[in-house]
Amino acid sequence: MSRRVVQPLIYLLIGLAAIGFVWKMVTDPQGLFMQLLITAVIAAIMIFVVRKLMARRMGQQSTSYQKAAKQSTKMKKKKATPRKNAPHLRVIPSKRLSPRKRSLQEDRKQNPFTVIEGRKGKKKNRALF
Repeated sequence: MSRRVVQPLIYLLIGLAAIGFVWKMVTDPQGLFMQLLITAVIAAIMIFVVRKLMARRMGQQSTSYQKAAKQSTKMKKKKATPRKNAPHLRVIPSKRLSPRKRSLQEDRKQNPFTVIEGRKGKKKNRALF
């Protein structure tokens, strides 16, 4: 269907719904209130169930993220503590001519990052999108 046909149909449906709502409010306000209340309860139950299912599905990823975030904040706090420099102490240069090369393992230990497992290999469930 083209856009020219669909748009007036949508306006017609919205108009009929508004007329029906006003008519129900005038003739049977208690029935309208009960109908709206039941609709709200069903919607709340559906939202609760969907959130629980999504939380269970995403649970492992969120816990690993929280663990990594906690570790990151700890590392930031360690770096934020100021060093106390005494003015009467001075730095004595070392007698080495070339700086010592660090190994690859030492570099890895200094990084405050944590690997969070992704979902690259898994297929997307297109029904939920």
